[in-house]
Amino acid sequence: MSSWARTPDINAVLEAIKKLADKESIIDEPTLYSHLDKEGRKLSPADLSKALLVLETLGYISVQLSTKEEKLIKLLKTR
Repeated sequence: MSSWARTPDINAVLEAIKKLADKESIIDEPTLYSHLDKEGRKLSPADLSKALLVLETLGYISVQLSTKEEKLIKLLKTR
């Protein structure tokens, strides 16, 4: 990956997780992906995975595997 590669919009992903976390405590990846799509944020699955990895590294979320391809996301802190 080059140093000029486009980074995913991490703030948009975090805000979407916060909105969905108000309704459910655990969010699955397809629900998050469709919510972002409805808001007009067109992220590829790879970009969404990168954003989730960064947010998990920063301690905002916890990501667990539900199945081999589906992830479960839990919001840990709101700030």
